[in-house]
Amino acid sequence: MFADPTFYRSLASLHRAGIPWPQAVATAAGTDGRASGPLQSLAQGQSLAESLGPVVDPLDRAMLQAGESSGRLEATLERIAARHEQEARLRGERKAALAYPVLRGHVAALLAAVPDLIQGHVGQGLLWSLGVLVPLWTALWLTRPRRLAANPEHPGPKAPTATGLTRNAVEEADARALLALADGYESGVRLDEVLTLAHRAGAGGRVAFDLYRARPRVAEGKPLASVWSAIPETMARALTVGEDTGELGATARQQATELAFAVEMRRKKIASLLPLGIMILVGGLVAWRVIGFYVGYFQKATQY
Repeated sequence: MFADPTFYRSLASLHRAGIPWPQAVATAAGTDGRASGPLQSLAQGQSLAESLGPVVDPLDRAMLQAGESSGRLEATLERIAARHEQEARLRGERKAALAYPVLRGHVAALLAAVPDLIQGHVGQGLLWSLGVLVPLWTALWLTRPRRLAANPEHPGPKAPTATGLTRNAVEEADARALLALADGYESGVRLDEVLTLAHRAGAGGRVAFDLYRARPRVAEGKPLASVWSAIPETMARALTVGEDTGELGATARQQATELAFAVEMRRKKIASLLPLGIMILVGGLVAWRVIGFYVGYFQKATQY
């Protein structure tokens, strides 16, 4: 699927310059073979949203449809690009924060095996290396960004809770749902469709749980304020005020930003502790192995 912010920003610029869609999409996609289908659809007279529908995610497609209907397509393309840029930036920050600890851990694993490798004990050296790598990769696995295993069509009878090891995953799902709600609402997508898209985007989170229950009530003309129950009270109060004042999109975006920031701060805190833990582990392990290595040779030397 197209999720490259450069693609959407290029489309916005080309649209602003008055370039026809087939040419604009071909230019923005470059050599990407996925553009062949959309180009054929555009040549047949289909809209941009209909043509790109098979190669973009459902939220992007809904936003494109709303942008075309409202005449705000350029702003919509920029908004889609900004969302994908933020997602790419967060992924990059996570990788950068973990790169140095991971490198040090692998160097430690190599150093731990050196004494045994010198003596030809390959199997024993491998065990020492695993003694470093297994805890390291276990810690990385426990703190990795992940999506909850949840049915996007039905959230289940029980609201999820943001506690323990699932806290980051639940709050990240909440942030995705709120961001989808903000993007769709601000782009002019029908509220019932926005709720469906936001629910699917944040499947497994507390916001998605409430939004699933909100769809029939919104269809009856009731406000979203009547369905908030799984999310924290402060968040529900802020979203209610945003809905009452016509600023639901901006409020949802702010809440999503705050949740994402909190998750990233917790993850960065853990990442900052990894180098210290690895340094202690490496220092103790290397000292133990070096001392043991020389003690062994000293004992052999004294036997002669």
